[in-house]
Amino acid sequence: MTPRWKRLRRTWAGAAVVAAAVLVMSSATAAQGADPEALCNASRPGGALQYTNDAEGWPKPLPNGQGNVYLYYESATGHNCAVTVSSGGYADIGIRRTDGAGGAQWLTGSGSAGPVYVQAEEACVDVSGAAGDRSATWSGVNCGG
Repeated sequence: MTPRWKRLRRTWAGAAVVAAAVLVMSSATAAQGADPEALCNASRPGGALQYTNDAEGWPKPLPNGQGNVYLYYESATGHNCAVTVSSGGYADIGIRRTDGAGGAQWLTGSGSAGPVYVQAEEACVDVSGAAGDRSATWSGVNCGG
């Protein structure tokens, strides 16, 4: 192989590495830029509900370190809202009342998933979230009333 071809091959290989790094960084930045509270409020009528983090240490990190699960509560209506924000790639989120009443909501996405809602005034909720290939569930949390 001539020196010119070696140099050209190295240039293309370097460009591919740079392009891959830019893609990874931009997808992580987009996911990290997701505002879970804004996502929760954007889907509510009027978009002006004030969600507050539960006192039980939210947001919760996922086991692989690739994302966090956020949980909010709006006391005037008893709505709980959950969102997963991933550092890039697959994300999912699910929420239901611990007592099973009122059904459940589940969504998947890329970079973030949610918001999902359940009304659970004077009840606890179960929340499941995933990012990449790891998931976690928290049961009996954010108990209202």
